[in-house]
Amino acid sequence: MLDLEGKFLVSKPTMRDSRFREVVILIAEHSRTHSLGLIINKPVHTPSVKEIASDFGIPTIKRQPNQYLFYGGPVNLNKVMVLHTPDMDFGAGTHKFNDEVWLSNNPDCLNAVLKHGVASPTNWMICIGSCTWSAGQLEAEILSRNGRMNTDAWLVTSLNANTVFGMKYQNRWKKTVNRIAQEQFRRTFNHAVQTQ
Repeated sequence: MLDLEGKFLVSKPTMRDSRFREVVILIAEHSRTHSLGLIINKPVHTPSVKEIASDFGIPTIKRQPNQYLFYGGPVNLNKVMVLHTPDMDFGAGTHKFNDEVWLSNNPDCLNAVLKHGVASPTNWMICIGSCTWSAGQLEAEILSRNGRMNTDAWLVTSLNANTVFGMKYQNRWKKTVNRIAQEQFRRTFNHAVQTQ
């Protein structure tokens, strides 16, 4: 089984499925039974942050200077999850990927990031919906081959907190693809040097 949990899944420039063209997905869960991820670079404007707050009974919301609301994927569109820095722990329902990025689906987290006058994590973003794959489906997509030619549509790389919280969403896909290309070039170059 591939080690995918807590990593970025990035669509290749040749991705044919329009739903996943130029996306960066954070894989939140990956097991023998299923995989779940969140797209982190496709903002949404409907519903609004105000409408989500109203749905969760939050009367007054904080000012939102940036775009914090993202389309997590085409499944579970009634589910809201929050990616945030680990300076606040919301207990059960929190995935702790590393010491820079956590994911919570706890209502206390949503309350903290939206409600006026309540302390919140330093950085956060809200995802509506998710991407899901059945047992073995994601690995099959990553490793698929047509004869000797690799026909996969995905690239995998390590999670980068700056991509999630520090980078403009418009740049996340292109900069991540460029980072992967540089990493692959370095690996190939170093291998060539070592085998001379």
